[in-house]
Parts: sequence; structure tokens; C-alpha cells
Amino acid sequence: MTEIEQQLLRVYDADYARSYDERFIANAHYRVKTEFETETLRRLLATCRPWLDVACGTGWFLSRFPDVPRTGLDLSPAMLEIARRANPHDAELRQGSFLDPIPEWSGRYGLVSCMWYSYGYASSIGALRSLVANLACWTADDGACFVPICDPENLGRGIRVPFRRRMSGYPPAPLFITSVTWTWDEGDGRLHPDMVAPPVEAMVALFDEHFREVEVVRYPAFHWWTRRCRKALIARGKRRA
Repeated sequence: MTEIEQQLLRVYDADYARSYDERFIANAHYRVKTEFETETLRRLLATCRPWLDVACGTGWFLSRFPDVPRTGLDLSPAMLEIARRANPHDAELRQGSFLDPIPEWSGRYGLVSCMWYSYGYASSIGALRSLVANLACWTADDGACFVPICDPENLGRGIRVPFRRRMSGYPPAPLFITSVTWTWDEGDGRLHPDMVAPPVEAMVALFDEHFREVEVVRYPAFHWWTRRCRKALIARGKRRA
């Protein structure tokens, strides 16, 4: 197990798991986000089944759709314990890293999701590229992939992080800003260190390696006083290897 994975297990322990839904999903502060994501999943699941939720956490989203054949993958045994209680019947729940290949899942799922900004824990663009390859591998040829994305513009209070720029010098050459990193200190000893947040265009480029259609969808405004909106990717039409 990597050092980062060990750190995550220390954060996502039993106490954190018990309070997670109320703090980050069912809380009124996140109502707009949660409703949008639930309805987007509902729309996609109308035609894309079965469903794999990668980094499924407490299984809250899985529990909204008890009639859908569904699977959850998460690193934290404590989070999965809550997920089992929330999904007592017919859900397959597996403990493991989303960076590990799982060959038996190849092409198995009509919908593959990775909620919150969980992909940021990949901690490097190389690791994130491996994660995206796994998400694509597990998606059926006619399936879809749904991933809420962490836009650096929202992290940086409106600071734009361009993906492509022209370098000065001779000869001129393109410069690609592939990611920023961010650390969240919750103030109670729980630290989420060095999470990666590629610009939206960079995330699209990563998924474009595996899908013919990559759509950026916008959430409703998170708060009435700001026009900044969260974003998500919906990728379809898996490219042949």
C-alpha cells in the first residue's frame, strides 16, 4: 500500500465515515450539488446499466437506485461498512484502489462514475492517466462515464488556469499546464494532501484518449451571489483499443 493510501485510510476512518453523509452530501449547503448529481445519474441510468461507482464512499448515491444492478469500489473499509448498511441487498461492494487494474470488469458497466473530486487522490498526472484508463476499461462500448471535476477556477476564486499557452523564445513552442495541486486541512488533524486538479481542458484531453465524445456539463449556481458553477464530464463512445 502506498503512503498516500495509508494517509487516506487514516482520514477515512470509522468516525469520519459515520458523519460523512450529513457533512458532505445531505447537508443543506450541498443540496444543489447533490440534487443535480442524483438527477444526472438518474438520466444516465435510464439507458446505461449496470453501474459502477468508483470511490463510492458510504454508498449514498448507490442507495438512491436500489433497482439498478450496481457495484461500488472504495479504498476505505470504514466507508464500505456504511455502504453495506445503506445497500443491504443486491449491491456488489469491493475494497481496493481505483488505480489497480481489475481485468474481470473490462467492458462490464453501462455507467461508470467517480463522484466528488475523488480522482484528485491519484496525486499525479501519471497516476490520474492510469485511473482514467481504468474508468474507460470498465465502461461498456456503448456506455458512459460521469465524473464531477474540480475546476481550478473555483479553487482559486476565479483565477484562470489555461491549459495551452505559447512559450516565448525561439523557436516558439506550446506549453501545457496539466495540473495544479491543492491541500485541504480540515483543522481537526485530518489532512487531504497534494490533490491534483487539472484544468477542465486537460481533463477533457485525458478522457478524449478513450472516448469519442466528451461533454462538459454545468451545475446550477452553487450560491446565489456567484456565477461560478461546478462542472462535470460525461464521456461516451469508447474508442477501440
